[in-house]
Amino acid sequence: MARKPTIHSDAHVLPISEILRRLHSLGYFGDKTLAQVKKIKGAELQKAIRTFQEFNGLNPTGTVGPKTAHRINRHRCGLPDFNITAPGGDPCKWPMPNISYYHEIHLPGLTNAQVAEAYDIAFSQWAEVCMVDPVRVDTHKKANIYARSGVGKKNGLDNKGGTLAWSELPCGVAENVQLDQMFDEAEDWSFNMAVAVICHELGHALGLPHLNAGNLMAPYYDPNVTKPQEGDIAEIIKLYGKRTKPYPITKDAGLQINGTLVINGRPYVLVPKT
Repeated sequence: MARKPTIHSDAHVLPISEILRRLHSLGYFGDKTLAQVKKIKGAELQKAIRTFQEFNGLNPTGTVGPKTAHRINRHRCGLPDFNITAPGGDPCKWPMPNISYYHEIHLPGLTNAQVAEAYDIAFSQWAEVCMVDPVRVDTHKKANIYARSGVGKKNGLDNKGGTLAWSELPCGVAENVQLDQMFDEAEDWSFNMAVAVICHELGHALGLPHLNAGNLMAPYYDPNVTKPQEGDIAEIIKLYGKRTKPYPITKDAGLQINGTLVINGRPYVLVPKT
C-alpha cells in the first residue's frame, strides 16, 4: 500500500497558527487548552482538518486550501460544531412544551418591528413541525429564552464577519431556567438573514446541536436556508414529538395576540389591531 504523502505547512493557504486557533474555537480538539493546541502538528492536525471538512461537506484532503479557508472564515454561529448533552448523557431539551421568550435585539438595517416579526416567524417555524408552543412575554424576567444584541468580546462576539450569533442550550434545565442568546450588531442584516439566523439559534435553544451542511442547523449561514430542513425536522421531533395539531395562536401575558398564518407556504405574522 502506498504511503500517504507528508503534508507541509506551505500546503495550507492559511497560517497553521490561525487554523489551530479556529479549529480549537469550534471544538475540534476536545478539552485541550489553546496552549496545548498550539503544539499540535502532523497527523493530529490533518485529522482535525479532515473532520471539519467532512462535517461541512468539503473534500477531506487534510489541508486547508481555498475552499476550506473560505468556509472556515464565513459567517457562522458562535457555538462549536459538536453535540452537547446534559449531565448523564441525556439530550438537551425543555421539560415542558410552553416555552416563553423575550427579546431586546437591535439589528442594523432593520426596524425593531421587523426584528420582532422575524423572531416570531422563526419560532413559529419550529412550532409548526414539533410539539413546542412559543409564548412571547412582556418582560425578560418571565422568559425562558432572553435574546439580546451587542458587539465585541464581552458579548461573546467578534468584529464584522465571523460570528453572527450564539445561544445557550437547555441541558438539564428546569421550567424556570432562562437561557441567553446574543446577536451581533456589527453585521449587515437583512430581514431574511434575521429569520434564518434567529431560527438557527432557536434550534439551539430548543436543544439541537449543529448538523451537517444542507440543514438549517449547519454552523455556517446559508442565505438559501431560512427554515428547518428535513434533517432538522427529524432531530427536533426526536426531542419534542411531531406536531399533531395546528400550531395555535399564543397570548402575550394576556395583553396581545400573536402567531403565524401560513398561506401557500409563506408565513404571515398576525398582529393585534391598535
